[in-house]
Amino acid sequence: MRTVTSEMNGEPRALARTASTPKTSRNSDRATEGSKSLRRALLLLRTVAAHDDKGMRLTELASSTHMHTTTTHRLLSALQDERMISFDPNTKLYKLGLEMLLLAESAHRMTIKDQLHQVLVALAQDCGEDVHSIVPAGDDHVLIDKVEGTELGRITSPAIGCRRPIGVGAGSIALLTAVSNAEARSLYERNLPHLANIRWTTPDRIWRDIVAARRRGFSVVKGQLLKDATAISVAALNSVGEPVASVTVFGPNSRLGRSKYDLIADRIRQQIVATGKFHTPLCSPS
Repeated sequence: MRTVTSEMNGEPRALARTASTPKTSRNSDRATEGSKSLRRALLLLRTVAAHDDKGMRLTELASSTHMHTTTTHRLLSALQDERMISFDPNTKLYKLGLEMLLLAESAHRMTIKDQLHQVLVALAQDCGEDVHSIVPAGDDHVLIDKVEGTELGRITSPAIGCRRPIGVGAGSIALLTAVSNAEARSLYERNLPHLANIRWTTPDRIWRDIVAARRRGFSVVKGQLLKDATAISVAALNSVGEPVASVTVFGPNSRLGRSKYDLIADRIRQQIVATGKFHTPLCSPS
């Protein structure tokens, strides 16, 4: 009797194991489905990006990507939740969302960082001081790269990732040497509430530094962030003349005195232009 019971209890379990789908197979199916959904979502992002100037409707996106409207809407909703896609309920148009724009901006910064890195290396070896690069980020600037110099008694420059309003520091003032007078003044005035909170300088002094930098085509800031430090900076311009970055040499006043300003600025210009990717301002724009 125990033998029969054992066989009866054992058989269904054996049959159940035979009939069930192996765990590894189920995982593989889920991975395949997830990969398929990811590819479809990326296809939607690329399609929206290609028409971001005008936007696209749901039916247009479904037709362009050869997906069912229901599937397209489901994926677009998920992308909206992640702020990768934006939707205007009035026009019914989909466009790129804030997160995609931030990712694009980040990728742009990394490209510029890579293109200017050897400039920083060469200047740090040549001048012996710390050299860093910044990029504009709206009305702010962000320090994206830095190379330490070789001189003894160097003054350490700000850290990578440091973000401040444009107008604070030689690097961001250099960006204003390549824009119109009206644009420079407008940006300065927009940032006045932030500039007033900077403890080591004043808004009036910042504006004087901006005017001086625009006159000579490069910026010099002395004794602000640190009393004994001088920073000399030149903007890097893209092919249409927009300031996309600046390169700054930062060191002690004793080694970066007034007689060195033009010499250091020329060295920065030469290295920026040598990349073949950028040019630099030579005088104040009208």
